[in-house]
Amino acid sequence: MQDKNISPLREFFHSKYVWIFLAMDVIAIILVAVIIANHASKVSIINFNVSPVDATISVNGDTHYKNGQYDVKPGKYEIAISHDGLETKTISIDLAARDYTNVATFLKQSNDNFEFYELMENNQSYRKLKEIASEEDNITIDKDTSAQKFIANFEQKMSIMNVLPIKGYVYADPTVNMSTGGFVIENGQSRKECNKSTCLVVRYHGKGYEGEVINQIKKAGYDPNDYQLVYERYAK
Repeated sequence: MQDKNISPLREFFHSKYVWIFLAMDVIAIILVAVIIANHASKVSIINFNVSPVDATISVNGDTHYKNGQYDVKPGKYEIAISHDGLETKTISIDLAARDYTNVATFLKQSNDNFEFYELMENNQSYRKLKEIASEEDNITIDKDTSAQKFIANFEQKMSIMNVLPIKGYVYADPTVNMSTGGFVIENGQSRKECNKSTCLVVRYHGKGYEGEVINQIKKAGYDPNDYQLVYERYAK
């Protein structure tokens, strides 16, 4: 006979079936936790740090990879990195459980040619190239250090931007005096006519400015041949 003094909740927990179900739930939670922990202990990580930034990264034939970090199973991986106009690189890695591999590398043209990175539309890839070549150990996964010399030379070329436009030297400023020859040199990175990041825009009026532009660049200690010069005539 049921004791009327026992509350429904207490009666519920007195049932042996309830305890069986609770025990099964606890066991299920423990099993899930064990499976997750076991899976986590076997996961390896590949981090891609590649230039150009829009390069195609193929891992065992799968091309959905981009720059970034991926969890993968331990094992052997054949990685191919490619981009139109640049030489493809292939890298083989063998990952043990819980391994971390940083695939830091870059592509270039044949014979260590890096002209691709001088183009303005590839400026983001140049910054990534510089980041990779400037890492603390200064070594890519394929031990390729050829970018370092290019970056040093290119940065020297780009340093002319620190002194140009030559604000202290304006030859018969065409915005003030339209009756004489004159020019102003400006950083041209935002100009559509520029296809290199070393582009300078010469805004001029009159005649005889070409030789003086070259002279001013030389006086600043740079080679005019290293720059793309875009000329833009002032309208009267």
